[in-house]
Amino acid sequence: MWYVIWTSSSHENTCVRLLEEKFSGLYTRVFIPTRTISKKRGSEWQLEQSALFPGYIFVDSDRIEDLADALRFHSGFNIVLSTDGGYLPLTEEESAFAEDLYGRGGNFDTSVGMIDGDEIKVTGGPLVGLEGFITKIDRHKRIAFVEVNMFGKKIRTKVGLEIVERR
Repeated sequence: MWYVIWTSSSHENTCVRLLEEKFSGLYTRVFIPTRTISKKRGSEWQLEQSALFPGYIFVDSDRIEDLADALRFHSGFNIVLSTDGGYLPLTEEESAFAEDLYGRGGNFDTSVGMIDGDEIKVTGGPLVGLEGFITKIDRHKRIAFVEVNMFGKKIRTKVGLEIVERR
């Protein structure tokens, strides 16, 4: 089952390395969900990768209690998300998202789309079919803000979206 470990933002890579070095027997898979966004540097657009959910690490484990106990004695890890004393696995929908993202190397690539009147149509990339989750678009920065149910609450994050046509 997929679970989420909460850590300090920008320390995700350090925590994953520690997991891989010391606790590899306590989980099956681990990754940091990332996104690719275009950023303008000078006069050129460059692709950059950053955390999709800053401060969160996804872990697939059948031994989450053992893993959580082991992590308590190491700095950098704050908590395995839990409720009422039990560890909270991702829901079926969230797990499907994690599986899909893990299958793509853990990265949410930039999508391509168009605006047709007041409607957004995504024609390529991971946002295809997910137009209903888009809450706002910044065409100049080539990003879309999406709102998804994750970790038991609504999370707003930004992903890459390049609008190539407007009708």
